[in-house]
Amino acid sequence: MTASPTHDTAASTKSHKADPLHQDPNPSINDEAAEDRLHALRHYLLRNIRYHTRRAALFAQWHKLTAFVGVFFGSTAAMSFLFSDTPTAASVMAAIVALFSAIDLVVGTAAKEAQHMELRRRWIALQKRFEVEGLTSDIQQTLRSIEMDEPAELSVVEMQAHNDATLALLGDDGRKELLQIPLKKRIIGQFMNIDTSSITKAPTPDGAPAATSS
Repeated sequence: MTASPTHDTAASTKSHKADPLHQDPNPSINDEAAEDRLHALRHYLLRNIRYHTRRAALFAQWHKLTAFVGVFFGSTAAMSFLFSDTPTAASVMAAIVALFSAIDLVVGTAAKEAQHMELRRRWIALQKRFEVEGLTSDIQQTLRSIEMDEPAELSVVEMQAHNDATLALLGDDGRKELLQIPLKKRIIGQFMNIDTSSITKAPTPDGAPAATSS
């Protein structure tokens, strides 16, 4: 078994190119190449779990922030309206509440959180079955079914999920496989797809250039 899946496999999106099953639908566990593919599949399953965990957490926090803004600024606006001679402050606070509520409603944060939590649950169930049953045709069919229900993915979050899965499987030995994602891209990449061609692994100890994610 190799130390980890290849960089191209781990850093690409949830497509047939990234999916180890696409290489060989019925591998034999008696050869090293098949063992590598099984390891890559474990990484793939765990990466999907971590991806949806991250997405669900983002939308949950977003929804909570909207609720906090509504309660805090709504109460303050009411107090300002009742006890202040100038309604300007109350109007500004009410506008802030309306803005956050409108964004939350349009984005549908509660629904998106529920969607990612459900997909996370399905990937976890599949991971448990795979560890018990091995790679059966039924598990392959279930995997394809889940992939069909996947929403469009964000490349940066995929890369973060790759790092999470690599550390979970390999511990400190997997640090050389981690992708170095700049803070700016980590933030922007939570909301839209951006260019990730400049994102690379950490430099190797011998100073050799790291492979790019493209």
